[in-house]
Amino acid sequence: MKKIITLLFVIIPFFVLSQGGEKTKINWLPLDEAKILARKHNSKILIFFYKQDCPYCDKMKTETLSDPSTISVINNNFFAVKIDSRTKDTIIYNGKAYGNQQPASSGRHDWRHDFYAEVAAFDRNGTSQITTPTIVLFDNKFDKITTMPGNIPKEWLSRRLQRYIK
Repeated sequence: MKKIITLLFVIIPFFVLSQGGEKTKINWLPLDEAKILARKHNSKILIFFYKQDCPYCDKMKTETLSDPSTISVINNNFFAVKIDSRTKDTIIYNGKAYGNQQPASSGRHDWRHDFYAEVAAFDRNGTSQITTPTIVLFDNKFDKITTMPGNIPKEWLSRRLQRYIK
């Protein structure tokens, strides 16, 4: 009996403490799952648009999105989604199906997705522009709130995200 009680005192704290530990990575979700969870929990969605072979995207992933405080802000306040801006997936937004006009069979993988072009566009000096990386925030009904274009340093991103936390 003593062995069982001793074993419980060793095992239970291990399980309890491991449950609440700090996450070391962003909890990336598929878009459809994030949309369901955001609606259910009255929360916001954060979409990180990137592209392959993009040095600014890689820098943002390794510096900003790997920072423990940034990870904590994102994981605790948003349902996060990571989307390649050149994906071939069909994405439904405001009742409209968006796709990538360049077919995969063409062998080219450098054409941007129409959903990315629609929601990641921003105005600079009166001109509509688009860039990767870009973060776009949505409310629980999947309506766009704001766009945060470019490779954002971790200190700036944390401050900007704070504005949209309940």
